[in-house]
Amino acid sequence: MNTDLNMKVNVLPVYTYNFLRVNDSTLDASDITIDSVESPVPAAVPQGVSLKSGVSFDEAGEVFRANKDKILVSTGVPGEPNGDTSARDNEQAVRTGMGVDVDKLFISTGAKCDVYTVEEGTVVKEPIVLRFDMKNGNGRLASQVIHAKKNSEITVIMDYTSEDDKEAAGFLGVSTRVLAEEGARVILVKTQMLGNGYLHFDDLGGACYEKGAIRLVTLELGAQKVWTGSYMNLTAKEADFTSDVAYLSREDHHMDINFVADHRGKKTNALMQFKGVLMDEAQKTLRFTIDFKNGSAGSVGDEQEDVLLLGDDVINRTMPIILCQEEDMDGRHGATIGQLGEDLLFYMQTRGIDEEEAKRIMVKARLDSVARLIPDEALAQRAQHYIQNII
Repeated sequence: MNTDLNMKVNVLPVYTYNFLRVNDSTLDASDITIDSVESPVPAAVPQGVSLKSGVSFDEAGEVFRANKDKILVSTGVPGEPNGDTSARDNEQAVRTGMGVDVDKLFISTGAKCDVYTVEEGTVVKEPIVLRFDMKNGNGRLASQVIHAKKNSEITVIMDYTSEDDKEAAGFLGVSTRVLAEEGARVILVKTQMLGNGYLHFDDLGGACYEKGAIRLVTLELGAQKVWTGSYMNLTAKEADFTSDVAYLSREDHHMDINFVADHRGKKTNALMQFKGVLMDEAQKTLRFTIDFKNGSAGSVGDEQEDVLLLGDDVINRTMPIILCQEEDMDGRHGATIGQLGEDLLFYMQTRGIDEEEAKRIMVKARLDSVARLIPDEALAQRAQHYIQNII
């Protein structure tokens, strides 16, 4: 099917001055071809059959519904404009970072939602790997839910890649919801190495309950235009969210990022770290917000970015935000933005390293620091090889 995309996405929780042009973003693309509205299946298993010990897989369930008796994936609970994950009639909503327009796209196209459920107390030692192997000219929508029940653990790897031709073009839109119940731990790894002509969005939402933890590791390395959003609701005491994101944007590429950590429970913790490189004429906007709601006493939030600018024509917009309705909290944010310092360049040149090689070393070190966190040796090596080829 052909679709004209015109969506408002990555909206800030609280608006700032319009002239800054960071309140939101528009995902605007005409005549996008969508060939598939299905997620990749990691193994040839029929619906409802165990994928790994303690993990069940339900393929293409109802539109935006997972585990009918447990989770309702929707745009928000009526009466809760912020998309709270409060229970209502044994249903729970999971809001995402890019916003309701993305949900409407999935609904309008009839996209289904694959569901991975980890049974209570189960520790899944081997990662579940979802490979999105895109062909030149293809368009795809995919949606999945990862539901970790009480005291369970799982690692899910999502690998976005295209044909070897780096000029390959197409469209990939992905929506993922994560629910970590009491004491559960979910590690979600995303590697994006699409061709230069791709349009890509990656929408993520999570709800984390008492002593539950969600860990996110992301590498954004390819595609011409990228939108990514994450909204994490730390809804109960001692819920934890940690993210490590590395990105590289080059040539005339555009990247737009929106991360929100919503602290609602007591003594919750969020750590969001971004390491990036902008080259040539690339443009990037980063919005990252720590939101301390009433009742989140004793919570800690930290958001940091370190971005290296390698080009006179790059455009960087960074918007770190802390919102607070609670007195007893610890919120920190910061951004380090700049080029390679003269002192560092001089130090390297005295050791026989010229300026261009020094830049390559710094870029590789910055991105490799996150690539090394990938719990799949073959994929980590492929990501490092991809980085090496670019620089």
